[in-house]
Amino acid sequence: MACFNDPTSNSEAMLQVVRGYYELGMNEDAWTELRMVEKNFPATPAIIQMKLLLLLKDEKWADALSFSEELRRMEPHNGAGFIHGAYCLHELSRTDDALALLEKAPESVRDEAIYHYNKGCYQAAIGDVDTARSCLQKSFDLDKSLVDVARKDPDLAALQGAL
Repeated sequence: MACFNDPTSNSEAMLQVVRGYYELGMNEDAWTELRMVEKNFPATPAIIQMKLLLLLKDEKWADALSFSEELRRMEPHNGAGFIHGAYCLHELSRTDDALALLEKAPESVRDEAIYHYNKGCYQAAIGDVDTARSCLQKSFDLDKSLVDVARKDPDLAALQGAL
């Protein structure tokens, strides 16, 4: 049982509430709860990552990019800062920068399906269809459910017949 005098346990419990609202698509409630967490606890990687996810859902790309940078500074081995940061750059029409950021991601991230999927999307967006196909195949090998996602992804319109 968590000790209520332990600030880490309290912030984690409050973050669970934020995550619950986020997963239910109740962003306004998630933001309200997150503000309470931020008011009562110092910024931790978990808090920064939750804020980043909410900003992504709200399509606030520049703000989310800033928090992805902060997350990368706090936890350089956490792939989330790289994956989400690259996504923000792509959404800001900075796809070459997104690819460059993915190349800087820690080795551990390169074993994740989402790394290869996003890289494939960005390669397709810049017109490198062969590399995009190769990246996507790696992502599909790691997570077969991404095939269905890819078939609906507007970034992959040039590859729709090949998916």
